[in-house]
Amino acid sequence: MGQGGRRKSADAASGGGTPVGQDEALARAAELIKSGKAKHIVVLTGAGISTSAGIPDFRSSSTGLYHNLARLNLPYPEAVFSLDFFEDRPERPFWALAKELYPGKHFPTPTHYFFKHLHNNDLLLRVFTQNIDTLESAAGLPPASVVEAHGSFATAHCLACRRAVDSEYVLRAGVRRGQVVRCECGGLVKPDIVFFGESLPEKFFKSLSDLTLCDFLIVIGTSLQVQPFASLVNYVRPTCPRLLINREAVGPFVRAGWKEGTRDGCWLGDCDEGVRRLCDLLGWEKELGRLVKEGRAELEKLWKRKEAEDEADRLEEEADASDAGEGEVRRDADRQSGDMGGDADKDGAGEEGDGQAEAARRAAKAADAVQAVERETDSARPGVVAESEAGGKSATPDGGPDGVVDAADKVKVVEADADADDDVEQLERAVERVIVE
Repeated sequence: MGQGGRRKSADAASGGGTPVGQDEALARAAELIKSGKAKHIVVLTGAGISTSAGIPDFRSSSTGLYHNLARLNLPYPEAVFSLDFFEDRPERPFWALAKELYPGKHFPTPTHYFFKHLHNNDLLLRVFTQNIDTLESAAGLPPASVVEAHGSFATAHCLACRRAVDSEYVLRAGVRRGQVVRCECGGLVKPDIVFFGESLPEKFFKSLSDLTLCDFLIVIGTSLQVQPFASLVNYVRPTCPRLLINREAVGPFVRAGWKEGTRDGCWLGDCDEGVRRLCDLLGWEKELGRLVKEGRAELEKLWKRKEAEDEADRLEEEADASDAGEGEVRRDADRQSGDMGGDADKDGAGEEGDGQAEAARRAAKAADAVQAVERETDSARPGVVAESEAGGKSATPDGGPDGVVDAADKVKVVEADADADDDVEQLERAVERVIVE
């Protein structure tokens, strides 16, 4: 659609034709910036700047998030951001919603890149956003320049152990498949989005002083219905000029026309179209187009690489799981084999024990036989022969009747003794064989 077509669409969205004062409002805003009077611009924004990225707002009657969540049979639409409901039914509806909204799927809009261009020209003091989609960061705004009043998907933590969890962990856990994300401890992981009843981030309150330094306030794409964010529009000084770019007049801008002598003005229509018209007046249209084109190309490249890495990780995890499964199968087989082998070992151990007992009995018998032979040998021996120094006679303790034996008898005794020793040695070798066996 060409420039003229976009402008006709914007005019139609505002109710048919440009209301009185709208073009003047943009012209005055452009003059403030070009003249250098607006050096500390603060932006207040909401879901309306992300709808052209494919992210629904919350309250539109037919396309809004709360309307579309009716199919989930919630007790009330806001239950999707109720902490009690999240803990009781984590799988639905929150993670069903997160599947569609999680960062890395939607491209920033021209409005987001307009903020980036303000930052590049040292004109942006801060962006206060109610959005949780992190598209400001995706467009290249540094974290210090953005206050995510309602938190975002950028970080998360475990509700049980309170451990911080980064977006990579959440992605690996299956948020893209709508799976419930759990911590390593088993607790539920909750993105650091402000649920109803929770306190706003500390950074929000610390940054409120920026509004007193603001010299030009731009309110864009918000209904100004959610407090305390909606009250920020009144935090600027009474003389600070304020511009609304929105589909409908909201808050204090309902009465605005930015006539001479008033500080407020509004342009009603599509947010991206309003930004383009303002950039045309500032001479920034080509630069804005370049930022959008280059930013999108860079994100496409980044996301494709990340998608390839995630796919590689997924395949590796599947391979590891397969290996683990095969290993478990092998271990089961080993256990079954071990059980069978264990029974056989028990039988073998019983047989081995019986054999050892039998060997011990045989050894004991052999020992008894040795002792019996030794006793018989001892009884057969005439005694220790001691040669007498006198006459070659030898006396024995139990010698003959006269206590004297001659040399021939001595030889017989020694021969008998040798034969007995041979018998003992043979028995001992037999015992050793029995024990070894």
